[in-house]
Amino acid sequence: MALITCQGKLINAYTANPVKERKDGIETGVLLPGKDKIQIMGDSIMQSGEKRALLQDFTCHDIAAFKQHLNKNIRFEIGIMSVGDNTILFIPKGTVPELVQDSPK
Repeated sequence: MALITCQGKLINAYTANPVKERKDGIETGVLLPGKDKIQIMGDSIMQSGEKRALLQDFTCHDIAAFKQHLNKNIRFEIGIMSVGDNTILFIPKGTVPELVQDSPK
């Protein structure tokens, strides 16, 4: 696992809908609570040099730490893990976002 820094504008913080538990591909009838999520808007620089806006959703463990920074630029650590052919981005437990001051235009 590797840790890197993610920076962008916190667009939204919400709790996802509850989901039905599944074991061996079969629903158990147990309803699991929805996970807390945040949405971060950031920029990606394309080969042409133009910026492209990206919206990324993350599951977070302490939504209150993030909600106070709604509509502000923040920075926080994310983890990267590969499982088979999939790459997973996640916010490690205990992560606290840092407020980033806007740069002058």
